Amino acid sequence: MIVKDRLKSIVRSVGYEIRRQHPDLTEFLHSRSVNLVLDVGANEGQFAQELRSRGYSGRIVSFEPVAEVFERLEKNSAADEKWSCRNTALGETIGTIEINVSKNTAMSSIVRQTEVGRNSIYETDVVRVDKVQITTLDSIFSEVSEDRVFLKVDTQGFEQSVLGGGKNSLHRVLGVQLELPLVHLYEGTWQFDEALRFMREAGFSLSQMRPITYYSQDPASLLEVDCIFRRAHYVDGGTYH
Repeated sequence: MIVKDRLKSIVRSVGYEIRRQHPDLTEFLHSRSVNLVLDVGANEGQFAQELRSRGYSGRIVSFEPVAEVFERLEKNSAADEKWSCRNTALGETIGTIEINVSKNTAMSSIVRQTEVGRNSIYETDVVRVDKVQITTLDSIFSEVSEDRVFLKVDTQGFEQSVLGGGKNSLHRVLGVQLELPLVHLYEGTWQFDEALRFMREAGFSLSQMRPITYYSQDPASLLEVDCIFRRAHYVDGGTYH
């Protein structure tokens, strides 16, 4: 025990920490005293339900543009007083936009699939195109500006546009989770390193990564990862240098 304590002390003295378990999103939210999660690309509410199962008790606002999916989202959130839903997409414009609705609705996207995307994930076939409402992060942020906000974006290749609509508010967010591709599933989307550069220029550093899906044509290789970004100059206690 003495040797272990001494080792921990040495490691801490150079700025590191020995842990038995890896930190997860819930711990990240707790460390920043987050009291509001903006769940962009909510589908039926799977992400919010996972947050609740892991102990997050703050407010959640979920955004889902496809009407029939939104109905299921509302039903899933109905018993949770701190979980509200909005039937809209977020992007760089305000108005209406077309979305490609897939058989697996979690794969629906405003941008078109690549051939790899069509062949790599189960039930991605587009069954119809819907016209949906769209607004911007900047346009809704005044409603939540007094909160400690975390932003989750899972919009199947439309993530950059969501962030682009938050140029005036993104700097006020304490953390961001993005689903990022290592292999392109949607046309015209950014490369992984471009996403990292975008977030770095917006004042964020990569904090955590989690595998999401693997490449069907090379099962030993990742297809997509969830990346959590922290405010680059955040230190414990909520102060910034």
